[in-house]
Amino acid sequence: MATFPTPSQLAQSYFQILKSIKPSLNVNDVNSDFVIRGNTFSGIASGYTGDTQKVYNDTFISSARIEALQLKGQDYGIAQQPATTAKSTGVQILGPNGVTVAPGDLTFLYAPTNVLYTNTTGGTISGGALLVTAECEISGQVGNIKATDVLTVVSPPSGINPVANLTTDMADGADQESTDSYRARLLSHLQNPPAGGNETDYPQFAFDADATVRSAFIRRFGRGLGTVDIYVTTGTTDIDTAVTNGTAIVRIPSAPTIAAIQAYYDAHVPLTDCPEVYAPTELSVPVTVNVALAAGLTMTSVPSDPTYNPLGLNIQALVQREVSRVLYKYNVGGRTVSGSTGGFIVASDIEAGLDTWLSAVKDPVTGLLKGKIPVLDDRQVQKLNGTSWDLPVASNQLAAPGAISVVNGGL
Repeated sequence: MATFPTPSQLAQSYFQILKSIKPSLNVNDVNSDFVIRGNTFSGIASGYTGDTQKVYNDTFISSARIEALQLKGQDYGIAQQPATTAKSTGVQILGPNGVTVAPGDLTFLYAPTNVLYTNTTGGTISGGALLVTAECEISGQVGNIKATDVLTVVSPPSGINPVANLTTDMADGADQESTDSYRARLLSHLQNPPAGGNETDYPQFAFDADATVRSAFIRRFGRGLGTVDIYVTTGTTDIDTAVTNGTAIVRIPSAPTIAAIQAYYDAHVPLTDCPEVYAPTELSVPVTVNVALAAGLTMTSVPSDPTYNPLGLNIQALVQREVSRVLYKYNVGGRTVSGSTGGFIVASDIEAGLDTWLSAVKDPVTGLLKGKIPVLDDRQVQKLNGTSWDLPVASNQLAAPGAISVVNGGL
């Protein structure tokens, strides 16, 4: 990335040259015409070089601003994935048999987030229940809900129970694709141009197939020669915001989304390939953490921090929250460990995450406490695999928090 001089650097260069021509000049005299002209010149020149820097940076995908990336994406035919709405095909409403519901008749409220949903399918209640499809009224990951949570029917029609059950996840709700993700896809396209359906083409097919896609992981020959398995995630990508605010994290795509992506692959891949699109399987990861608390704190202490602890969690819940944050950030198939085949969940990754948020240890350089909510003097994650610090993860698995135990002491 190119660097360009600041106004003060330009002014300094100007005065150095001017002093060599006119040694008697007092460059500290703010009333001097020479000094006034020099400061004016440096300001104008800096504005020009600043614009030049932006133009230079925008020339390259690796340093371009989002506006320039979007223009480059138009040239390649690769759009930034838009924000998408969450939906579920399994909202169960209860009521007397024979009651008919038309699309748009029902509005559902999810109380923890105050987000509304509308039914997009209807039907007639039979056996006391009816499954309808519902879609969030706003876009973004905030609309995602894990089954088997409940929704409130707003102003329910006569006979309809005010409580609706969610039998399948409210899934596929995503914020707009991040700049980093979009940049990486454009770089991949530039470095690996389309080649008629080779391995590097397969991830982009998934993004082209459906706007909800946020990642695609490819495994060749998973079902034999000529087969290609594609594991897709949708929904929540801003893990930090979701974990901090306590909102649902849903990354498993809905069945209709999987079907739509499968149809796209079937229509676009080489005839000799046998692609199959799958939703990853969530792997519940139990974790035990031994901690040493900072002086004066107990496991039930509640750090007051509206930014990093808006829910008012106590220290035990904060440790559990931060373990979850790390686990949710793993990609499908886990992390590759040097010298090993396959993927893993790594204990040291969890410890590093705890340090980022909760460490009360001082940085030796700055003298500042390391954590955002500094409450822990020490921490140790116990072996994840009985005898090993690393837990193996299959290529189709996506880590999710299991039972998280926090023990005060024992380090």
